[in-house]
Order: sequence, then structure tokens, then C-alpha cells
Amino acid sequence: MKFHLLGDDFEKVEIEVVTRSHPNTTDYWDINWIDSKISVEIPGYVVQFHAALRTDEISDFLQGLKLMYSNLRGKAALNNLDNAIFFECEMDHLGKLKWLGETCYPAGYGALLKFEFSSDQSYLKKLIKELEAILSAFPVIGNP
Repeated sequence: MKFHLLGDDFEKVEIEVVTRSHPNTTDYWDINWIDSKISVEIPGYVVQFHAALRTDEISDFLQGLKLMYSNLRGKAALNNLDNAIFFECEMDHLGKLKWLGETCYPAGYGALLKFEFSSDQSYLKKLIKELEAILSAFPVIGNP
């Protein structure tokens, strides 16, 4: 299952959720880790690596995007506990989205790539559906 951040000038971030990292545990902090493949294609760079994300991070990102989509303003961010990725989206008063991105591999201490791109707010509906499908297959389990 994948979700995509797409830019006006052919920028593409694809995050594929592969499996739960620790499917046989019941601990909130362990069971919500998911193994993912990250692909970033921006002018001059192609980056691919594996990263551990969390279902609660994706859920928080989805809630922020839904709020931004309904209010037609605001910010939403995908923050990763391991600092492998960071994405922030901000909508301006004309409905234009500005994306800030950062990847780090190996997570937390490796090569760092910072970039930005823009896209139209009409694209959010598809992204929201992709994230909802992922959380349907990999829901947040338990409470902290």
C-alpha cells in the first residue's frame, strides 16, 4: 500500500507501507511500527531507502490534512520518531500547497536531503484516500 506526495514540476515522493515491524507484540510502542520503502524523485536527485515509520505518525498526518482540506488553510506534518523523514504541507490563501521535505539515511545520522515543491490543493483528496486505505489495513493499535 502506498501514498504519494506529488509536485507541480514532476516531483514525486512515494511511501510504501510493507508490513508491521513487530506484528506479534501487544505493546503500543512496538506494534505500531511499520516497515516502509521511501522513494523521492526531485530534479537532480533520486533517493530510495527503507525506513521504520509509525501508524500513529501517519494517523496524525492524515488528521492534519483532513483539517487543512476542510478549512482550505493551515498546515499538516508527517513527523517521524526516527528522523528518517519529515514532510510539512502548508496551504496558502489561493489553495496552493507548499511542501517542505527532509530525508535522512541512515535514520538520524546519515546523508540529509532537504527540498521543497508545490502542488495544487485539488490533489489532497487522493492523498487523503490513500492514507485512509493504509490506516484501514494498518490501524493504530492501543494507546500510549
